[in-house]
Amino acid sequence: MQDIHSHILYNIDDGSESLMESLRLVKEAYDNGFTDIILTPHFRPLQGYKCDNQTKESIFDTLKEEVKKNKIDINLYLGNEITIDEDLLYYLETNMVMSLNKSRYLLIELPFKEELPNLKDYIYDIMEKGYKVIIVHPERYLYYKNLNTFKELINMGVLFQGNYMSLLGRYGKRAEKTLKEMLKRHMIHFLGSDVHKDYEKRYGYLKELIPRLTELTNSKKMVDDLINNNINKVINDEEVKAYKIKEEDNIFKKLFKR
Repeated sequence: MQDIHSHILYNIDDGSESLMESLRLVKEAYDNGFTDIILTPHFRPLQGYKCDNQTKESIFDTLKEEVKKNKIDINLYLGNEITIDEDLLYYLETNMVMSLNKSRYLLIELPFKEELPNLKDYIYDIMEKGYKVIIVHPERYLYYKNLNTFKELINMGVLFQGNYMSLLGRYGKRAEKTLKEMLKRHMIHFLGSDVHKDYEKRYGYLKELIPRLTELTNSKKMVDDLINNNINKVINDEEVKAYKIKEEDNIFKKLFKR
C-alpha cells in the first residue's frame, strides 16, 4: 500500500513536531504494510506555513537517514499540499513549493470556508504550464451541495484524492456521505491518510476498509488503483487517467439540504 498525502515531515506545519515523531509515524506505516509514502507538508502562507524547497529537502534528507539507520524498509518521497491562490505559479517558479516527487502532479487544497469563484481559471493556468492537478479531500468542502462542480473539474482533467478516514466519520457525516457517493460514481482517483500526529494511528485502518471500498466501487481493480497503482504512477510521473463517471443515480442531485 502507498500513501499520497501525509504530514510526517517535522517542524514545518501542523503535523509532526519532531524527528522522533516522524520516525514513529513511518514505523507505524511500515508495520501496517505500507511501502511508499509521499510527505506533503502544508504550504499555507497566510497561516505561516511557507517553508521553501531547500529547507524541506534538508529536513527530508535527515529523516531518510534516520529511517535507514532504524532499518525501516520504506520508500519516502517529497512534495507539498498547496493551498490554491493567485500566486501559486509564482511559488512554483521561485522554488517555494514542490510537486509530488518532482513530477507533473500538484497536490492542491481548496479553501474550507467558501467556494473560490475563479477556481477553474486558476486550474486552467496551472495546467497550461504542464502540471496535473490533484485536489485533496473534496468530501470536506461542505459548500458544494452536489457533485456537479466535481464532475466539471474531472472533465477538465482534474483528479481527486479522498481521505480514507472520512469513511469512518473522522470529518463528520456529511464528509462521509460525500466520499461514499464519489467512490460509487468512480470520481475518486487516490486515497490518502492525511496523517498529522503519531497518536492518530491511521495506517492500521486502511486494510480494514478495503472490503468496504470494494463494495462501494464494485471493482477490486479500482481499489488497487486507489491505494497502489495510481499513486505509483504519480511517483514515476506516469499518466493517471480518470475513470468513466457513473451517473445513473443523477449526479446533479443535492447531497445535503442547505
